[in-house]
Order: sequence, then structure tokens, then C-alpha cells
Amino acid sequence: MKHTRTFRSIAFPGLGVFLVALVLTPATPSLFAQSASQPADRPSDVLGLDLVGHQVSDLERSIQFFEAIDFKVVDGPGAWTVDKELNKLGNTPGAESRTATMSVQSSVSDVPFTLVLRQYRKVKRQDWSKLHSWDLLDSHIDMTVEGSVSTLLDKLEAKSLLVMPEIQGLPNPRQQEGFRRYAFLQDPDGLVIENFGKPVAKPGDLPARPTVSNSSATAANIDRLGKQTGFNHYAVNVMDPEKARDFYVTVLGGDYPPIADPGAKQIMQNGWYPQAKTQNNLRIELVWFALNKGKTPPPVQFQDINANYSGFQVSNIETAYKRAKEHGAITVSEGGIINFHKGRAALIRDSDVGSYIMLWQPAK
Repeated sequence: MKHTRTFRSIAFPGLGVFLVALVLTPATPSLFAQSASQPADRPSDVLGLDLVGHQVSDLERSIQFFEAIDFKVVDGPGAWTVDKELNKLGNTPGAESRTATMSVQSSVSDVPFTLVLRQYRKVKRQDWSKLHSWDLLDSHIDMTVEGSVSTLLDKLEAKSLLVMPEIQGLPNPRQQEGFRRYAFLQDPDGLVIENFGKPVAKPGDLPARPTVSNSSATAANIDRLGKQTGFNHYAVNVMDPEKARDFYVTVLGGDYPPIADPGAKQIMQNGWYPQAKTQNNLRIELVWFALNKGKTPPPVQFQDINANYSGFQVSNIETAYKRAKEHGAITVSEGGIINFHKGRAALIRDSDVGSYIMLWQPAK
């Protein structure tokens, strides 16, 4: 999210088709090499962010919502089934589930971004759809849209699908005069979707100024929008900005700059990761609010409504999982690394707020 104080720090279930996620790449070819370059000490076994998963209460209703914001179904919705591998992954023995895999254009490449929606039954589920956008462990995704965001709001309102949540530190009114740069929406199960409008170039306009998509970016030159409309980042609210940063850097290879103002009331760290199977960079935001100091995260279980997770593709799951455990990751999947949908996977929670992360190694 873009907040009033922005600092120099600026989603794998495998049912269905595995598509890759997205990233924010530079707007001009001359900057591509800069954006694609990664820190020399980045773990070589992490290939990049591959997708985001979102647990829902009504699969058909969720599909309807995401289709309205340009996602398309590429697999499913499946029938109710007892997926033994999935139940080992999420530690949900005996649960029945249905899944739909959706995709949307990436804001930076021709490789679509994947969102996996899943509904569970015959297992205890809590409903976290009423979490505030600033609550610990709450997460959001971000979309670049064409032109003023007001057009999207009008479209959703006409379909009776518009819900606009309260946002900490930023206004989010229904109506706004002139070009609307951003707005926040909420899906039927509480997932916040941040939307930024990409101005439509007019004849005679000057070329866009160069932007940066790595940790050297500042509030003035960050590549926030990408080269086109589409998905551009995933975010999670954390407990300790330093601890969270250390985990995401050391374990997953995020390219985060140092925290500029540790005493700020809000710290938003923008870290850059390769999009799996590409050389482009996307962001994972780690967001901290001072009002959460001293609080503990809600006891969200993997199967719960509005439980969300990021999925990383890896080339060596043993070394990636070992490193995660050495840095405090909590194992969720039954027995650690499991055989999963023609590959191998492990579901973990980060050592800070307990955000769900799936490590996935496809079959060779």
C-alpha cells in the first residue's frame, strides 16, 4: 500500500494449472538489466514468487467477483473432494475442498499471475473476513488499472459488488472529483485489493520518467505501476519490521533496503523478488503499524475464510526448507516436505507474524 509516509524500503496450492505470478518491471528497456539484477548473496534455490492463494466461503461468489476485475478461470471450479495431498499440506485431515485457479494479466510481463481460490468443508473453519486492513496478519493484493480508478468503482457498483473498506492513514471515499489515482476494494471474504490508476498517454505527452524496480528505488522513482495493467504486488501486515525483513531476506531472498526510520508510526518495506520463471522483479510489502505494538496476531488456520498465502517456486526444496527452519519458520504441512501434485512442497509460517508460505518444487 502507498501510505502518507513512504520509506526507502518501498502468493501454492496446486490444484489446477500452475501459472506464474507478476512483478513490477521498469517502464523502459534501458532499465531492464537494472531491475533484473539481484543481490549476489540471494539464495540460489529460490526461483521466485509464483502465486497467491485465498481461502473463501463461497467459490462461485468469489469467482464472480474476481471475473469482474478481469481475472479469468483457467481450471475449475472443481467438485468437492478429499484431496489427501492437500490435506497433508494444510494439516487438515479428512477435509473436503473445492478449488478454482484464476489468472490475470501481469503488470510487467506476458506471463499471467495466478490466484488460487479454495473452499473447505467438513473441517472447523473460522471466519476472518471482518479483519481490518491494518490488523496483524491481514494481507492485500495490488492491481494496476487503466485510467482513473473511478471507472472500476462504477463498474463494480453497477454489479452490486462494490465494498470499500476503511484504510489506516488514507482516505477511501466512494466519490472523488477528477482523475482518481487509487482506491481500495474488498472481496466477499475480506481480501483487500489496492488499485492504482495508470494514466492514459495522450498525443504530445512527454515520455514517462525512468523508474526503478529494486531496493535502490525511492518514493520518487519507484516503479509502482509496471508497464501495463494487471497484478503488481502482495502484502502482509507484520509484528516486528526488522524480524520480518530478516526472514524474507535471508530465507526467501527478498531485496529490501534498510529501514529508513525505525521510529515511524508506520513502516512499509518494499522488497523485490523475481517472478518465477522470469527475470522480472515484483514486490512483497511488509507493512507495520505502530497501533499493533504489543498485540498478537489472530489464530488464523490455513483452511479458514480469508486465510491467504504466498507461493514460492524453488529448485531445491530440501535446502530452502532447511534454511527456513533454521530461521524460525513453523512447519504446517504434515511431516515437513511432502509429495504434492506431481512435485514436492512444504507449507510453513514465517517467524514473525506467522504468514503462510508455500515452498514448491515442480517435478523435473
